[in-house]
Amino acid sequence: MKNYFLLLIVAAGFLACKKGDVGPQGPEGPAGPQGPQGAPNVKYSAWFTPNAYTSTTLFGIKHFTYDKNVPEITQPILDSGLVIVFGKLLGYNPAVWPTSQVSQLPIALTYVQSGSTMTDTWSALTAPQKLTIRFVNDKNEYTAISTAHQFRYIIVPGGSKISGRSAAGNYQQMSYSEICGLFQIPE
Repeated sequence: MKNYFLLLIVAAGFLACKKGDVGPQGPEGPAGPQGPQGAPNVKYSAWFTPNAYTSTTLFGIKHFTYDKNVPEITQPILDSGLVIVFGKLLGYNPAVWPTSQVSQLPIALTYVQSGSTMTDTWSALTAPQKLTIRFVNDKNEYTAISTAHQFRYIIVPGGSKISGRSAAGNYQQMSYSEICGLFQIPE
């Protein structure tokens, strides 16, 4: 009897329901809340290749530097923003630095050459209107360095927020692909 009663209810449900005409459009609802802010006014460069480095010796250690004029690096950017510099170290043997690898400076690269372990350090220094790429080898082995290396900078203004991160946030811990994706920068 219970099964018969259940079957009767299910059948009534199927037979009673029919698709009818579509009703009139309802009134427009209230405006939603303001959405999150889009990408801040982030600036970025194309990849550039230094054509020559200047060699100086400081406390007996050779430094090779390349200065690039960057008008977008202003004092307010230095005070509250962020300048991120990436490098493709294409002047190395691909066994030491793969040609597809891109990393954020500073980069410390340790390798063995002629039986000696060496560390090359690439870093970026900023001042108003200026970006300096600096190279130091811990054994002072180089008299010149390759001009095949490429660099790119990304400038994040102070107070910018993206996905809950501020300009001084975790950007320095992010990979090149993550930074480009976050700020919608073509790789």
